[in-house]
Amino acid sequence: MGEMLKLNQAKFDQALESFGEYSRDLRFKEDTKEREERKEFIQRLSREPFSELNFSSILKKLWAVQIWSNKDWVVQTIVNKNSIEKLSDEFTTLVSHKGTPGECYERFVTSISDMGPAMVTEILCHIDPMNAGIWNDRARKALAWLEVQGISYEYKINGEEYDLFNRVLKEIALILTQKGYPDVDLLFVDYFLWEVWDKFAHGEKMIRPAVGVGKSGKTASRHDELRDKVAEIGSWLGFEVEKEKLVAVGAKLDAVWKTRIANLGTVSYVFEVQDRGSIDSLVVNLQRAQSNPTVQKLVVVSDAEQLVRIQKEVATMPEAFRKAVVFWDADDVVSTYQSLEQVATSIGRLGLAEEGF
Repeated sequence: MGEMLKLNQAKFDQALESFGEYSRDLRFKEDTKEREERKEFIQRLSREPFSELNFSSILKKLWAVQIWSNKDWVVQTIVNKNSIEKLSDEFTTLVSHKGTPGECYERFVTSISDMGPAMVTEILCHIDPMNAGIWNDRARKALAWLEVQGISYEYKINGEEYDLFNRVLKEIALILTQKGYPDVDLLFVDYFLWEVWDKFAHGEKMIRPAVGVGKSGKTASRHDELRDKVAEIGSWLGFEVEKEKLVAVGAKLDAVWKTRIANLGTVSYVFEVQDRGSIDSLVVNLQRAQSNPTVQKLVVVSDAEQLVRIQKEVATMPEAFRKAVVFWDADDVVSTYQSLEQVATSIGRLGLAEEGF
């Protein structure tokens, strides 16, 4: 085992054995064919001059977008937030291979809003599969189960951390090659991690070998991760979804789910993620949001410990406010998201709404 790859050897051997069983299954051949078709499709469009149509087609093929019920809305939100001109410049730079994958990744996520690590690294992996891997929930959870040391387990990583992650994936790729698997690239390694997640890590609470501590030495914030998951859950359920939405004067909420109900008109459910910060400020923000007549529920998302403190504070508020506030445990948000993601993956394999390659 190389110098970079420090993990639980017994678990890794178990994962290799399980992956060997999968590789002898018909599903492995089908997945390999789908993987190569997807890679060829994204590479072909990325080589063509940038256009909104090609950009939209690439995004809609990404696994990171499959949980969204309205993929056109996702694409249009990204276009509206960034402009076609800026997207053209940054996307062209992203796929040009100028610099390390980490440098390309960091420039893009710093410049372009509403495209997170999973989307951007998936694009990089498909266009440069020998050097760039996919950083998403499944990869993080699989690597945590394997107890891989020396990498960041934060939701949002920087370019240096992404390059470090890719070096670890290359060591796994080398071992898989030595085991006799042909044409192993980092997209192939992603399928290996997918199986590790599915067979061993799925459903377990992730225990991070690095305990989520970033370079600053402080515990990593889960705010953006939870906000994005809440938004994607709402989309899967068929709601119109917005993030960082101003719903009343002085009240910007992390996520809003909207729908139309025949006898009520537009109904909104607003979500505020409390990862750090003042509970008093949280309550004031929710009170302001309640002034919007479309808002039916005010949902607080936080860990169990903080929810207890927030519930005590809310209990002192007027009755109308108390009845409007509900609480959603952060771990339950993650579990719900993963369950819906699994449904989206299973349905996706059926090809019922397949957009042609």
